[in-house]
Amino acid sequence: PFQQPTTTVTALIAKSWLVTLQVGIMTVLLSFGLGITLGVLAAYRQNTWIDTSTTFVAMMGITTPNFVVSMWLILIFAVRLNWLPMGGWNASGDCLIGNDYICTDWIMPVIAYSLAPLAIVARYTRSSIVDVMRQDYARTAKAKGLNERTVMTRHVMRNALIPMITALGVIIPNLLTGSIFIEAVFRINGLGRFFVTSIFNRDYPMIMALFLLIAFLWSFTYLITDVLYTFADPRIRLGGKGAA
Repeated sequence: PFQQPTTTVTALIAKSWLVTLQVGIMTVLLSFGLGITLGVLAAYRQNTWIDTSTTFVAMMGITTPNFVVSMWLILIFAVRLNWLPMGGWNASGDCLIGNDYICTDWIMPVIAYSLAPLAIVARYTRSSIVDVMRQDYARTAKAKGLNERTVMTRHVMRNALIPMITALGVIIPNLLTGSIFIEAVFRINGLGRFFVTSIFNRDYPMIMALFLLIAFLWSFTYLITDVLYTFADPRIRLGGKGAA
């Protein structure tokens, strides 16, 4: 059952996780950067066409499976328009020093992978900001004559960070451990695809090592999330000291 008996488990995992890590980092940057921006915009312009459009796009992103999005992207941009390659992943980064400065083989996997977390982050951000804007201290700050930008940056955003950090702690481990469907559709040799291959090959040492890596990533992310809580809200202290 062991396909590569002379290679260590660590070396095999490192090779596949490097690819997944590249996909995950770019997905995190896109989903959180654009998701927070859309969420803030929807909350600031709530009950307008901007809010309605953002909510509709977010609902579509949450309910549409990523493999369906992947197939549509391939059909439109690779088959019909022939703008992008159908699959593969340039893990070495040679496209950055060659003629393909945009790394076209990165575009569709990252878009398909980031659509659902982007929608979730946008919804979390909008709900958090709208809830904080209705609090008495936000209304008091506005009544004192502070402009909208100051109220938003100093009073609203900081107090709305807790739900965003919670979303970050749940989404990031999923993104950094790979997507079986995305990697299968785009033929990316990442951690998710490698995990399925190990199961079919009954490579038990590899399966156990992958479970250990995934468990470590989840535990480490939750630890970082708890630490970020203390920076976002001074009332929260490790060990329960000074808790509200």
